[in-house]
Amino acid sequence: MMAAMEPRFTRRQWLAGSAAAAAARPGLSQESYRNFWGDVHNHNNIGYAQGSLRRAFEIARNHLDFFAFTPHAWWHDIAHYENNIEHKWLNGFAVTRHRWPEVLRMAKEFDAPGRFVTLAGYEWHSTSLGDYHVLFPDLEAELYTPDSLPELQDFARRRGCLMIPHHPALRTGGRGANLAHLDPRVSPVLEVYSEWGNAEHDRAPFPYSRHTEPGRWTRNTLHFFLEQGHRLGVVASTDDHLGYPGAYREGLVAVKAASLSREAIFDALRNRRTYAVTGDRIALDFTLNGRVMGQELPYTREREIGVEVTGWHQVDRVEVLKNNRVMHRDFPMDREPSARSWEQPVLVRFEYGWGPWPALGITRVCDWEFRIQLEGGALEEHQTCFQSGPLEEDRRDRVLERNERGLRVVSFTALRQLIDDVSTKGVVLRVRGGPDTRLTIALTKPVALAKSWTLKELAESSEVLSTGDFPKESALVHRLVFQDHYRTSFRVADQDAGGKVNWYYVRVVQSNGQLAWSSPIWVERAGA
Repeated sequence: MMAAMEPRFTRRQWLAGSAAAAAARPGLSQESYRNFWGDVHNHNNIGYAQGSLRRAFEIARNHLDFFAFTPHAWWHDIAHYENNIEHKWLNGFAVTRHRWPEVLRMAKEFDAPGRFVTLAGYEWHSTSLGDYHVLFPDLEAELYTPDSLPELQDFARRRGCLMIPHHPALRTGGRGANLAHLDPRVSPVLEVYSEWGNAEHDRAPFPYSRHTEPGRWTRNTLHFFLEQGHRLGVVASTDDHLGYPGAYREGLVAVKAASLSREAIFDALRNRRTYAVTGDRIALDFTLNGRVMGQELPYTREREIGVEVTGWHQVDRVEVLKNNRVMHRDFPMDREPSARSWEQPVLVRFEYGWGPWPALGITRVCDWEFRIQLEGGALEEHQTCFQSGPLEEDRRDRVLERNERGLRVVSFTALRQLIDDVSTKGVVLRVRGGPDTRLTIALTKPVALAKSWTLKELAESSEVLSTGDFPKESALVHRLVFQDHYRTSFRVADQDAGGKVNWYYVRVVQSNGQLAWSSPIWVERAGA
């Protein structure tokens, strides 16, 4: 059946209509949105990864706001490879098709709008056209796996699906993005970061280094795509293959949505009200003339950029980029603390899991159980830093109790199945207190051990906990971070004389290497 012809507008008409619609819609101001955290690209043993389906949903519900399990579904131009390794994928696709009803049942079981939202989806591979994960606006999802990208895009338009290109920086023809065939109506955002690495540009931190394909191809990075005129927001997700949604250091997406519902999450993704982080859940707000990230503005010569950042570690710098070049840098880490610094909350990070490396022939899993207690202070908020490895079907990383006096955690660590051989996990506390506030860490596993310090002492030095003589596991209480160094807000004025389209975005770099990127805001050319 021939599709109905879509009305055509000039860009000026479209922008004017969008601006009018924005003004008419309630809740479109920066203050009306909340940040919700999710993983929309993750794998387990349905397909050809590891870990059970239920375990993945339990882990996601423990620490995320929304989650899409995206099993490997089809690879239309797969070839014959060395050692017949293509059978791994082909067998995985058969598993996905057989168990697809189970995937949908699990998504419905765990879906609880307002508390935890599940999305249905799957992954479609292509050597020549790049990989996409397909997300559905409902949980009555069809496993549609055509051999043609236009057919899949047509299906996505009819069903209201989103198709997100991932690991884009691989070379075209080697499963990298092929944006000559991108349909922005169904692909408004790009996965800029995952366990593959960072696709912002070819010299950015976190290079592509974990797979057989070579490193990042300049022409398939975010910077190049933006220069070519593509209008893409950014997301991150893990692409984890151990069934661990939201694994720390593998990527998360933040959406700015009016509520925790499937409809609001899709609205944020479609309108590019999204940003990406590598691990720490950095709070990031970015506006241009009052408009939020992801939007397109009619031409204006006078531009006021507003940025607010709250990190979970010392923030090294916050950068505003215009047309891929840094136009302004803010350096929170260089501020001098004062006596008034104690009037604001501080960050305390407890990191645990250093232990024997495999060369010693000691491959045990270490179980951790501990309390962090405050005396003379209050816990305002916390963040978990739980990695995907090691894969343990019956163990869980969980915060069991939390109140204003502290929290209780169970966890496990081992130096195997890890990203970059980092074996540690952690929790970060945002604490309101003073120099004399006392923090106690009491272990019950792997050994009974308790130590305490004042916040003044932790402001001067980090502290080490050893669970026994070498090579027993150990932990670290990091030197605390004052708000002067983890939080910043500023405004930057820019003037433009006209000419080409301009785009702006924000990049945040913490001292521990964790990053955040906003979706861009575009300002049209003069006379457009």
